[in-house]
Amino acid sequence: MAKMLKITQVRSVIGSQERKHKRVMRALGFRRNYRTLYKNDTPQIRGMINMVRHLVAVEETDAPAAADEARGAGFTVVERAPERGAAAETAADTETARG
Repeated sequence: MAKMLKITQVRSVIGSQERKHKRVMRALGFRRNYRTLYKNDTPQIRGMINMVRHLVAVEETDAPAAADEARGAGFTVVERAPERGAAAETAADTETARG
């Protein structure tokens, strides 16, 4: 079974002293604090993580478990708000019907 790494950014890159730390975080895919990414466990990724180890927290996981966890992190649209033009027409139709 393929191993994956669960990488979470725990500190900001703003206080990072070196420019290359910011570049490595961007290359890993981080854009904001406290985001979690799943990456394959390769020597290249391990090297990047080692370079910014003070900014991230790392856990080893199995590939199927990581995929299930990542899929559950999304959201579902339950109901959409009416569009602005449609809401105005609906309100006008209701007032006209009331008379």
